[in-house]
Amino acid sequence: MFKSLFLTSLMVISISGQAQIFNLGRSQDQIFSPAHGYDLPKKVGKKAQAKSYRQQYMDQMGVSSFIDELGITQFSGNDNGLALIKKGNTDEGAFLTVLNQRNYKEVLEWKNGPEFIEVLKRYTSRNGCIPKITSVSHGWISEDRPGEGDGLSGNKGTNGIFATEGDLPTGFKKFGSRSLQKDMKEAVDSGEIQFCGRCVVQFYACNISAKFASTFAAVSGCQAVVATGMNSPIFQSDNRKVYAGAHYWKSDAGVWAERHTDAQRARGERLGSWYRATPVKDASGRVRSLVEENLGKEYIAL
Repeated sequence: MFKSLFLTSLMVISISGQAQIFNLGRSQDQIFSPAHGYDLPKKVGKKAQAKSYRQQYMDQMGVSSFIDELGITQFSGNDNGLALIKKGNTDEGAFLTVLNQRNYKEVLEWKNGPEFIEVLKRYTSRNGCIPKITSVSHGWISEDRPGEGDGLSGNKGTNGIFATEGDLPTGFKKFGSRSLQKDMKEAVDSGEIQFCGRCVVQFYACNISAKFASTFAAVSGCQAVVATGMNSPIFQSDNRKVYAGAHYWKSDAGVWAERHTDAQRARGERLGSWYRATPVKDASGRVRSLVEENLGKEYIAL
């Protein structure tokens, strides 16, 4: 019963939340990619540059990993950075279980685009540069719509933070939608938001596009990870393992039509997976390119 309720709390958006999204008409079409896996590399694998970036981050931050008595990878020294949770999602059992890992220095709530940017400014002013973000919230539904959202929805459906100005729903900007490419970038350029030289950003939400992650990586200079499919914890065999392994996250295609075939599996292809964008910087610290990966079904969050 616990596992069933735990999974349901993560995967289901409230009826009122669904109604807000469904009633947007044409604006809804503008905030979605055409399909799951859009801009997602089909081949599953982990690239050397991306693995090296994550290890360098761990080394610089004094984070170490070990296998516990349950066979689960655990981390020590990773109680740094910012945990984000969207207002309205603060009573979700699954999200609270993730936050109970205490792998952050400060946890802040946000409800819309302006507040998303404001809490990053607040963390910067209190703590200096941001080394890590772990964001937990509902994302986008996939029933009857085999696509991804080009941003994180806010507490009113679309008033969240989107990849670019072009992704903002028409007519909704005045209600609190903002973009990474313009609004967050302005705050980064002004120094009001500062990311550390090596940083990791992890979005625990359903159906977020590769475009959102790659834009975040380009603007912040951080390694950014999103689930392009439905997202849930990977359950171990008992409650103790569920809590101990809450940083193990699974991403799968959300509807039957999207599930990959045996032929795709044989070719090492997968849609509705974890996508990771890793920045490659020049000598002055500017992002000059991105390393893009399809990590497959599993991601272990720092």
